[in-house]
Amino acid sequence: MTTNPAGLVYGVLAVATVIAAESTRRETFGKLFLASVVTMVLYWVAHAYARQWASRYTKAGEWSLAELTASFVHEVSILAGAALPTSVLLVSWAAGASTETAVTAVLWTAGVELLLLEVLPGIRNGLRLRDLALQTLLGVSMGVGILGLRVVLH
Repeated sequence: MTTNPAGLVYGVLAVATVIAAESTRRETFGKLFLASVVTMVLYWVAHAYARQWASRYTKAGEWSLAELTASFVHEVSILAGAALPTSVLLVSWAAGASTETAVTAVLWTAGVELLLLEVLPGIRNGLRLRDLALQTLLGVSMGVGILGLRVVLH
């Protein structure tokens, strides 16, 4: 398991948001994929750099490559969170689906991933049904937000 599970959520949300927004411009699969990859790498680098910067800001010490590398490793879960939706985009492209169908599949996949990221830890932690439902509602609301973004921009 990752040492930074929050990155999973960031990754899913970021890649789904990019695909939802870019798809409204009638982009090609290649451009959607490239925009997704570039965005995810930038998010990963930004989070790693910010983590390392914050460490230098809050404690005295020199910049170190080892510390920067540790930050990149810590934040790699952002890429892991984006992997499933991005894979769905690639599979859809390879299967000959329309971009509209692929984007819909990506956004639903992201929504289900967010749902599972809420449900699975809740079950593992033995949450009561009411608490699990409330926690899951948070994940569902983010998924709905992504779909809403697509509707607003479309």
